[in-house]
Amino acid sequence: MKPYFRKLFPTLAALALFLPQASAFELEHQESRDLVDLVTRAANLVTEKGAAACEAFNAEGGEWRRGEIYVFVLDMKGTAICHPNRSLQGRDLSEVRDPDGKPIMKLMLRQIERGASDGWVHYLWPRPGKPVLTWKSTYVREAANPDGTAMVVGAGAYNLEMERAFVVDRVTEAAELIEADGKKAFDVLRDKAGGFVFLDAYVFVMAMDGTELVNAGFPDMEGGNILEYVDTDGVRPARVMIDLLARQDEGWVKYLWPKPGDKKPSRKEAYVRKVKLGDQHVVVGAGVYPADQETEAPQTEQGS
Repeated sequence: MKPYFRKLFPTLAALALFLPQASAFELEHQESRDLVDLVTRAANLVTEKGAAACEAFNAEGGEWRRGEIYVFVLDMKGTAICHPNRSLQGRDLSEVRDPDGKPIMKLMLRQIERGASDGWVHYLWPRPGKPVLTWKSTYVREAANPDGTAMVVGAGAYNLEMERAFVVDRVTEAAELIEADGKKAFDVLRDKAGGFVFLDAYVFVMAMDGTELVNAGFPDMEGGNILEYVDTDGVRPARVMIDLLARQDEGWVKYLWPKPGDKKPSRKEAYVRKVKLGDQHVVVGAGVYPADQETEAPQTEQGS
């Protein structure tokens, strides 16, 4: 066991509990639901009118522009078909990136190209008229022009509250990537530009013996084994995840763990999946830190 694990284990309190899986896929916050409703109705209008819908989407004071929130439409190459900034219409936006190098439009297109009809992309972006970078979460969904041409319709909002659905989305995509590319996928999961690190969430990968294979939130932990880590209540969170996935393919585990950059553990709810890597299975997961469940606990110097 590495020295920093010896230092970590006696001090980090974690409580692992199973949570109802069904609750993971529902949006819990009204602002997120409103964004999905806006984009869904906009996609229906694109299907009906095609590019002619741009006039309605771009209209000042219309139902499709709500303060900082607006509807945009891309083709499947990343060209802006509709955008309230008229100078962007017709331009290839596929190389637009956030300060972490995240290719924003390509990640939006990836949600559709991977076979999903919709998805979420999270990136850093300045609010209009303000230089400070802020997390923006954009919901996109596929639509078809009247001639059948595929389009991507989206809208984003700043500082959305974290949703369990967000981590389910990213873990599902990470699982697909690992099953397709094997260990080559690990570099993408670690990379801030890859789309798997956002807000205070990150995807982790753990071997079935408890070895941390990928941990973008706490990279120093990679290579360490936490299977026998015991919290102050005698609970082993890593073993709980592994035992859960021995019985089913996915589920939720609840425990205490620091947010990236913090020392004090907070309550964390992690969605985990059993994923095939070569001829073995691994645990792939990501978690949310519920804002209303902060818990005081002894400080620690490391986290997972």
